Amino acid sequence: MLNLFESKTLSIVILGVASVIVGVLPACFARQGRRQWPLFLSSLLCFGGGVLLSTSLVHILPEMKEAMPQEYRGYSELLFCAGFFLLYVIDEIVHYFNEEPHDHDVLSNETFRSGHRHSTSCKNTYGTCQTTEDQPLFRNQQTHSRLDQPPAYNPSFYRARSDSVLFNCCDDDKPPAQLACHVGHQEPCHAAPTAAVGLLAALSAHALLEGLAVGLEPSASKVLLLLGAISSHKLVVGFCLGVELVSNAAISFCKHFMYILIFALGSVVGIIIGMLISNIPEEVSKFTIPICQGLAGGTLLYVTVCEIIPRERARWHKQHEKRQAGIIQFTAVTLGFCLMTILSKYLDREEDR
Repeated sequence: MLNLFESKTLSIVILGVASVIVGVLPACFARQGRRQWPLFLSSLLCFGGGVLLSTSLVHILPEMKEAMPQEYRGYSELLFCAGFFLLYVIDEIVHYFNEEPHDHDVLSNETFRSGHRHSTSCKNTYGTCQTTEDQPLFRNQQTHSRLDQPPAYNPSFYRARSDSVLFNCCDDDKPPAQLACHVGHQEPCHAAPTAAVGLLAALSAHALLEGLAVGLEPSASKVLLLLGAISSHKLVVGFCLGVELVSNAAISFCKHFMYILIFALGSVVGIIIGMLISNIPEEVSKFTIPICQGLAGGTLLYVTVCEIIPRERARWHKQHEKRQAGIIQFTAVTLGFCLMTILSKYLDREEDR
């Protein structure tokens, strides 16, 4: 039977090494799968979105409320929302100070007046960029001498598979004025790095707090129980983080590995800190731990519902030959959410024994 120090050392090795392996694993196949199986990769990202959504709402939020002192427990949801708005405002600040303008490629009124468009935009092939040359918006069937006489509508342009066209989610045979689509399905901007960095920071902070719980545990058997609970949860989340990082073509393999290493070190550092400060004053821990949990949970919620899921829906909403993509994505999100919810509830029940 392992003693307390040996069990905590084993936890450090398992959580550190296993997290790196499962986090780097998606990079081994997704670099090619980005072009060969784009819908499969999108489904994995949606599955990861469901996992993160459950981690935020079902796992972190109740855990934070339980750790919060009784007299302040009613503010748990507000603290959780503070994490959401914190990353929101950081995202907008980064956009505001971003000096390099980037084209969201929305068709402007000037584009319709000139009848042509020219842009360089990122297509929905997960990172590959193509240049869209000048294309006629309308068929120039005859010379129009009057400005108020509209040119003939060119339906073939609106069938173009471009992320910038806001009309091809609807009937192709209708002119722009009659299109019934109520929203422009565009991907969230990829210029700001807050999505990947915010996701990494939230997951790493949560991993550190989970490792802290292992490091502070005074019983060897309880340490092994927590190891099983945390590893089964963290390995799933680590794989989903790896898939999310792979979907961003701007992240190289070295940077991908560095991000995964930071995520893996979260639990390791948490365990070491817990071993060093096992006599931490309760007045400090009863506030710092739930505050960090709440901010991390709100950050995860923002990344999931404002970045991952909207981006994947936008990439496939306009694909006429893949009309089932939306249903597949919804199924993947639901499966990820249910899997993480069942796992969290089961592990919570095991910890209560």
